[in-house]
Amino acid sequence: MTVICRMSLAMLLVATLSCRGKMPETATATAPSATTSASTTSTAVTAAQTTTTSPCGFTTTGGGPSQIPPVATSGNIPLYVPLPSVVNSQVQIRPYFDWFSWEEFIALNWPASTKGRGNADQPSNASVFKNAKNGSQTVWGTWKANWELFNQGSTRPSPFDSWDVKIPAQCSAAKPGQRELVMSSKGNTVLNDGVQAFSFPLVDANSNYLLYEVRYNRAAYEFMRGTDANQKSWLYLAKNLSPPTQQTMPMSTAAAAHPGEQDQLGAMMLKAAWRDMTGVPASERNRYYVVEAQVYNPETQQCTAKDVGLVGLHIVQKLQDFPEWVWSTFEQVDVLTSPQHPGLLPACTTTDCSQVHGFANRPQTTTLDPNPANRTPVPAARINAIPTTPPGQSTVDANMMFQQSLAGTVWANYQLVVTQWPFNAGNFKPPENRGTYPCGAGAPFPETGAVNVTMETYFQSANDAVGAGGNSCMSCHYNAALYDFSWGLKRRPHA
Repeated sequence: MTVICRMSLAMLLVATLSCRGKMPETATATAPSATTSASTTSTAVTAAQTTTTSPCGFTTTGGGPSQIPPVATSGNIPLYVPLPSVVNSQVQIRPYFDWFSWEEFIALNWPASTKGRGNADQPSNASVFKNAKNGSQTVWGTWKANWELFNQGSTRPSPFDSWDVKIPAQCSAAKPGQRELVMSSKGNTVLNDGVQAFSFPLVDANSNYLLYEVRYNRAAYEFMRGTDANQKSWLYLAKNLSPPTQQTMPMSTAAAAHPGEQDQLGAMMLKAAWRDMTGVPASERNRYYVVEAQVYNPETQQCTAKDVGLVGLHIVQKLQDFPEWVWSTFEQVDVLTSPQHPGLLPACTTTDCSQVHGFANRPQTTTLDPNPANRTPVPAARINAIPTTPPGQSTVDANMMFQQSLAGTVWANYQLVVTQWPFNAGNFKPPENRGTYPCGAGAPFPETGAVNVTMETYFQSANDAVGAGGNSCMSCHYNAALYDFSWGLKRRPHA
């Protein structure tokens, strides 16, 4: 049967999705001229026939096509997930979401154009990406940092393309466009740049603190900045969010998925985790994307220039078919210690660490100790495995496929940990309207266990994550659902 566009995936089981784009054969929806690697294609599999009824009121059935689309090396951000014509279950369609995550990763890490902010340099020329030097400015690195929106005081935040911003006082020596990683903030909130969300700082094997930053693309930033003509649209001011009402950021739309629509990139948000490269052996340094940043030193209370390496990356995009966003998270492959490479974090030495919690030696306070000698490195393990289903088309398989395609670039040293999305998309009910997770969040898949070791180290188990709303991206952010799942928009606006 033919279904109506914008229906949830759960309502499209064993249906012809006439309103959704088909799986691309050579490129992303937004980059028909992108280079596709024919050697990195995969073979479709069919899952076993099983039937499951969800507590959220829908039924899934086994079987159906399941195939990772070909790798497309493109600087154009994908605008939709290329689902097959038959959708039977969550696991069956995981390969298409993992492909989407990896294509986002490539496009966002594409060398940035020098014109404006958030633009790729020659996005259809794969050689620009594959020949880029380590440390080249990336597209997402030119997005607006959260402090450019929420820490400007009485000054109106500058337009998206502008580098004319009030730099944090501690980093007054920073140059326009230089990354500032300020490890102090007003109060111990989810947006404290020196600690994990709702949690504690993470100390690496070299007794350095990990550093964090949040960035917004043009659509998300302009939505929160508002228009010059309407001061009530300035959502960085707390008064314009009172009383609380449902906020809805722009969604990405694609003509290939919905004929008649325009190709338009919607809201995207990103959180990155960085390590201080001090003490990292030269032989390991080239395995990280490394940039110079102004880093706040709690001892001197000033910023100094340091090299930092990217170790974790959360990416979310709001799509027309998935208004509760698609959530993707990546890690550098050496986050956990292995026999081949020293890890960012030491290996666990107890079962309690390796199987129950996924960490040991958590700091006792959120206060950052200025003396490295007083810090104890945090051993860690992954207790939520990178998905191995569907067989042959899993997240593990997608990682191998994309890493092979990216060989010779620093980005081959990164891996997708998990993609989470709302399977019953559009069936949204925020907690303030008596909604509950998971059904009120669109029945996310996977429901739990979607965490990044560099950012949710202490929330890997469901028990440890109770106070944070759960051990997955969507369960945590569901508590900010009224603000379109953005903790920044919920907690950061000022008077």
